[in-house]
Amino acid sequence: MKAMLIKEYGPHAKFESQEIEKPSPKAHEVLVKIAASSVNTVDTMIRTMGPDLPLSSAAPGLLGMDFAGTVEAVGEDVSGYKVGDEVYGCAGGLADLPGTLAEYISADHNLIALKPKNISMREAAALPLVAITAYEGLIRTGVKAGQKVLVHGGSGGVGHVALQLAKEMGADVYSTGGGDHQTALIEKLGATAINYKTKSVKDYG
Repeated sequence: MKAMLIKEYGPHAKFESQEIEKPSPKAHEVLVKIAASSVNTVDTMIRTMGPDLPLSSAAPGLLGMDFAGTVEAVGEDVSGYKVGDEVYGCAGGLADLPGTLAEYISADHNLIALKPKNISMREAAALPLVAITAYEGLIRTGVKAGQKVLVHGGSGGVGHVALQLAKEMGADVYSTGGGDHQTALIEKLGATAINYKTKSVKDYG
């Protein structure tokens, strides 16, 4: 299968297309034909820092954490998934786990989910890590219905998901943005926008 590998790490490191062996699903894994993958900040950090960053894979590295695609094979002891299912997840690109900048991934079935039918493969591939980050942040702070929640950078990757999740949890959500475009998106997603360049957060206390 084709994959984009990085032979050495550093600020000018380049990805090169290579043919590598197609994986086979082990127990607890599903083989997924990848339709889309996304690039997160941590991926760019690994590319630049390499072994200086914990959990970076050894060079040559197959990076990429998030993906969406279709199940082609199912390993032993896997339940809830079958051939043909459309799935997405955050399942590779760290330590010894091959990443998603490839045609296939053999992914741990605990690290994937069925793709919502109302979003595209590209949209699904952009969600996993930012959604996990947003959800974990809200859960760890104990957000409850009726509380006021402030999300900084509500038009950004994690922020725009966090404010929607907080809204779904029943919170009264406020979010900062740096201009008309950002605040318009925040309002569209259901939060009260605060332009931090012209207003103070304390005015909304």
